[in-house]
Amino acid sequence: NGVPMAGVNVVLQNTSLGAVSDSQGRFTILNIVPGEYDVDISMIGYAKYSITDVMVKIDQTTIVEIKLVQESIEMETVTVRAARPVVIHDISNSQINISSQDIESLPFDEIVDVIGLQAGIEGMAVRGGGSRESLFQVDGISYNDERSNVPYTSIPMGIIQEVQVQTGGFNAEYGNIRSGVVNVILAEGDKDRIRGGFSFRHSPPVQKHFGPSLFSSNSYFLRSFLDDDVAWSGTENGNWDAYTRRQYPSFEGWNAVADATLNDDDPANDLTPQAAQQVFKWQHRRHGVIQHPDENVDFYIRGPVPLVSGNLGNLRFLVSYRRENEAFIFPLSLKNYSDVSTLVKLTADFSRKTKLNLSFQSGTTQSVSPYSWKTTPTGYFLRTTYEVANLLNSSSGNSILFMPGYFSPTRLKRSIIGIRATHMFSEKEFLDLVLQLQSNIYDTYQTDERDTTKKYAIIPGYDHYQVDEAPYGYWGYGETGIDGMNIGGWMNLGRDETKNSTGILKADYTNQLKTNHQMKTGVGAAFNSFKIRSFTENPGMSTWNRSMVYDVAPFRIYAYIQDKVEYKGFIA
Repeated sequence: NGVPMAGVNVVLQNTSLGAVSDSQGRFTILNIVPGEYDVDISMIGYAKYSITDVMVKIDQTTIVEIKLVQESIEMETVTVRAARPVVIHDISNSQINISSQDIESLPFDEIVDVIGLQAGIEGMAVRGGGSRESLFQVDGISYNDERSNVPYTSIPMGIIQEVQVQTGGFNAEYGNIRSGVVNVILAEGDKDRIRGGFSFRHSPPVQKHFGPSLFSSNSYFLRSFLDDDVAWSGTENGNWDAYTRRQYPSFEGWNAVADATLNDDDPANDLTPQAAQQVFKWQHRRHGVIQHPDENVDFYIRGPVPLVSGNLGNLRFLVSYRRENEAFIFPLSLKNYSDVSTLVKLTADFSRKTKLNLSFQSGTTQSVSPYSWKTTPTGYFLRTTYEVANLLNSSSGNSILFMPGYFSPTRLKRSIIGIRATHMFSEKEFLDLVLQLQSNIYDTYQTDERDTTKKYAIIPGYDHYQVDEAPYGYWGYGETGIDGMNIGGWMNLGRDETKNSTGILKADYTNQLKTNHQMKTGVGAAFNSFKIRSFTENPGMSTWNRSMVYDVAPFRIYAYIQDKVEYKGFIA
């Protein structure tokens, strides 16, 4: 009849969580792992009541309304299915929650792609800000590199329980961010069975852009030098119309280039126009067709730890492995981005009120550092198709495309250890403690040296005219190709041997003071040890060498308090 009832028992099936309603018929259960639950409601004198498929999301209040029926005769349990609300009232900021079921239904194997489906997000760039302006945390542990603040997002999709993405209106508990927050909750090992999953994606090598190949004779960088309509007499004197000339680089023609070699003081470099074009073809011989497939391997297994689980608080494990190889849109000093990571998570319930999570993840990422003489490497490396394609929008685009060693290859080894303990004082208050240790080792290095032996006779009938392997291999001294393309000196400048480690300790206390007020407060500290060894190296132009070599140990300490106010029609 709508009268509030006190003393009603509310229990989440297959958990140790529950509560008893107060004098107003209200109850609160905090610290629930996101997911779907069945809820049992019971009271002496009333029919048992069950609600199935109740969805719990990160940092959201799930409201369940229950109407008990007085049990005057023997009655069966009343079972209803929870319905998702059309409008979610429990959001005072811009956010979205993505469940494991939603993730499984998407044709993606990387969490960044899932996040990128949301409005205003491109990869990890939120609302136009770079990825380093957002926080990416897994089970309450930050995965941002404290040096560059770029997040590490290599998480196997099969072990994700839920993802929350916030793009504005952040709570006080989040600091050191500007654009967005991504919270990832990982699944736990089952208490009573071992199970696992495996996924494999193989994409055959194909061109990753529309239109002709960047290395075809009709491409922007080559047509002016290979099209017979203009290659010999030049783009200004050939048969191109004004519209076509504006689309390609200007070139004087191979006749003019040959005349210059014949009229200088060095008879050893004398070339005919056809021979000069052959030299050009040799120096632009790189044929960057994608030859390796894109592959992604995800594997996980989880369950109780054999033999000792029952004696150690239902100790359970989760082990996952992930390997990714993705070819760049065109090859650089490396042909593809690659990442290999392993994650281990242990969970134990020391009591009905205390849970401990121990996690460890290690991984190695290989890519290319885009830094040259202006800035020494900072830990940032190339990842997306857009980032690589945008490299050609510069005066060095020709060299970047045809000189394999223009940018320095880089390798980054990471390890993250996290310990998280949660203690429930009651169904309305709990304490969360997190200790995190993180290590990053950078290696941005020089490519193999160039063999400068002139042993290649590339022009038929010109056996006396031999060239070396340029533009392949590293050559730290200035050199230009027959068309003026840089093929030495200004290349492969970045070096990085930095090592940095981070320790983070934080404590968060949550208390549902009243039905309408949830107070949360916390303190934390982050301690860093940076051993920066970042520099550029150019033996031919040492004036432009730069270095960032120093040891520093910055730290930050924070505290916050916030109150989540919930009234019907009002959330703050």
